[in-house]
Amino acid sequence: MKVIIFILTTLFSLTARADQVALTFDDLPCAQDIKAEEELEINKNIISSLANFHVPAIGFANEEKLYKNEETEGKISILKLWTQSDLALGNHTYSHIAMSNSKLEDFEKNVIKGSLVSKKLMQQAGLPYKYFRHPYLHTGNSKEVNEEFESFLKKEGYIVAPVTIDTDDWKFNQLLLKNPNDRDKIIVEYLAHTKAKFEFYKEASKKIFGRNIKHIWLLHVNLLNSYVMNDLLKLTKDLGYDFITLDQALEDQAYLEPDNYYTAFGVSWLYRWDYTRGKVVDWKKDPEPDIDDNGDRLR
Repeated sequence: MKVIIFILTTLFSLTARADQVALTFDDLPCAQDIKAEEELEINKNIISSLANFHVPAIGFANEEKLYKNEETEGKISILKLWTQSDLALGNHTYSHIAMSNSKLEDFEKNVIKGSLVSKKLMQQAGLPYKYFRHPYLHTGNSKEVNEEFESFLKKEGYIVAPVTIDTDDWKFNQLLLKNPNDRDKIIVEYLAHTKAKFEFYKEASKKIFGRNIKHIWLLHVNLLNSYVMNDLLKLTKDLGYDFITLDQALEDQAYLEPDNYYTAFGVSWLYRWDYTRGKVVDWKKDPEPDIDDNGDRLR
């Protein structure tokens, strides 16, 4: 009998579903306005780490960045590096404007303009170009505006790429750029913060859905992540997560949940669903870094 119980327990542990997360990167070719040669190095480091861990990912481009510093060819080659590495590209608007601060017609034009290079590269690679990521995670100031824009996206063949895990990497990157000599200390803080955010969102998911859903993680192509991507991926594995595609993440029924959150403040979709349901999560416990939007310490 004990042998049977042991076998059944072992089989269950082998077949039990691990937690899962899809990686998404915003602001390609790079979140920082630097020379194409430096941007290429940052992207190479990130892509190399993804390959080391066999991680699928998608990068959302702001194509206005391709035309800065008169290095268009070099910056486009960075996007090509993604598709040549079997990584996907998506639309993050042309100039990273906020939907909440724009006329809907202007915002839609910015979306269309933001697809011209990335869509062609995806087609050349034989990959479907279909995902849109809202800048600042702003999805409209009203239900009417949101629904009208969703109708536009559907007509253009886009699917919204939500976010459930945001680890504030951009704030730590700003801190690093201002304090390069504190690199090691900042990296330690960033990794600890990432771990705390993963743990918080897992518990939030369990409170909302009774389980840990398939997550979508927001990151940026920046200097900090080029330094620590191997460490980030190892940390994620150590937390019990397997890496999946955005397609696979969106198979989770949670992403069909109603979202009635309409304000000019970008938040996790977990917060949106919880807000719509009536709030069961104490969001005051959501870990926040001791860094302001400009990369300065708060205290």
